Amino acid sequence: MKLPVLAAALLALVPVLGRAADEPSAKRKPNIILIVIDDMGWKDIAANGSTYYKTPNVDRLASEGMRFRNGYAACAVCSPSRAAIMTGQSPARLHLTDWIPGEGAPKTSRFTVPKWDMKVEKTTPTLPELLKKQGYATAAIGKWHLGDDGPESHGFDVNIAGGHIGHPASFFWPYGKEGNGHRVPGLAEAGGKEGEYLTDRLTDEALKFIDTNKDKPFFLYLAHYAVHAPLMAKDDDSAEFKTAKPDGKQDFPVYAGMVKAVDDSVGRILADLKKQGIDDNTVVTFTSDNGGVVHFRATDNAPLRGGKGFPYEGGLRVPFIVRAPGVTKPGTVSDTPVIGTDFLPTFARFAGITGKPAPVMDGVDITPALRGEKLERDTFVWHYPHYWWGGNISPYSVIHSGEWKLVRWNEYGSEELYHLSADPCEKTDLAKQNPEKLKELSNKLDALLKEQGAQAPVPRKDAKPAPDPETNPAKAAKFIRG
Repeated sequence: MKLPVLAAALLALVPVLGRAADEPSAKRKPNIILIVIDDMGWKDIAANGSTYYKTPNVDRLASEGMRFRNGYAACAVCSPSRAAIMTGQSPARLHLTDWIPGEGAPKTSRFTVPKWDMKVEKTTPTLPELLKKQGYATAAIGKWHLGDDGPESHGFDVNIAGGHIGHPASFFWPYGKEGNGHRVPGLAEAGGKEGEYLTDRLTDEALKFIDTNKDKPFFLYLAHYAVHAPLMAKDDDSAEFKTAKPDGKQDFPVYAGMVKAVDDSVGRILADLKKQGIDDNTVVTFTSDNGGVVHFRATDNAPLRGGKGFPYEGGLRVPFIVRAPGVTKPGTVSDTPVIGTDFLPTFARFAGITGKPAPVMDGVDITPALRGEKLERDTFVWHYPHYWWGGNISPYSVIHSGEWKLVRWNEYGSEELYHLSADPCEKTDLAKQNPEKLKELSNKLDALLKEQGAQAPVPRKDAKPAPDPETNPAKAAKFIRG
């Protein structure tokens, strides 16, 4: 989508994100806060239908902005999704296609994993780098998980608690014993006390950054380690859910307590913005890096099928909320599909960047959708040439075009076809009934993967014939809900 080139159009955007255009502060660029939750499923918030989890603050954020019913992560696992947010490029194009360091391929598999990148290259432009050039103070607080090069190497002025780890050793201070490879970096050394909870501590650090930078534009990337395992909650947060009525398999008080802590964090952020008098000039966004976990007791994405790691909607669709004062109409809900790669071009526009913000982008500026207008895009691609969960998840590629979705499983030599508007739960594979549509989407998927330079799984020389697709563990009936 092309950005406006007339200066008048660009100047018109910034004031509406601030106070009245005739006030001195009106031309100040908007602050931008991106809150990313780890492993939070699409239905892990009440606004998306949960009757078990309590998320009044996230729901309030949605009521003050726009909630997207069809918000997607760029990958069904964490590191690629986060890389896509930072760069605006698809994981396939980045060649960063699995959680770092991944599992590799089982010895019995038909393919091996391609040689992929376990970091974002320093030559790839990132969102914080672009915003820094526009005068923004930038901070990454929480999970990074994009290799050994930390946030400071990619445009962040401040890095608190971010490193190579994908989850904490513990959610309670000191967040892991000394020498534990998953101890959260830097936090215990900087202080803390017995009983301190990680989600609360990260929020404390975020508030310090906001308060320090309230008089200039800032970009805050608050990436909570919650609600990833190990599942640990404060007793007070989980207590009320022990007697609450379950919503399907949303029934685990500890997980619900973790969700509550995340919601409390959002509430504290919103309250502080108001206290500082900058809430009407601050864009606040809320999303997750992938769908909720379903292969052990955690949450339930029903009616969506599958969860984290899966190519189905439960693995890819996530909470996606944007509150942009003066742009989003309060309390609006959109069916427009959007994806994590869209944050970079959209935030670049909010910051007043003219033209194309980066040489290569797969995301688009979703400002028209935020205003309730049509977004001229209807095709998305996901690519996962890896094995996970002991091989239960095997290499796949996905194309979602209009109302249709094709899922290709390399290990099984099979393709599935779903009509999402009629069958959002992906219960009925229409591949045999619609061979022409199947071929159309398959060819389109091939072309897009080629354009992105996607790495294919590598066939073994002694590979056995493809097994029966019905033996694919990811297709098990227990993951088909709704």
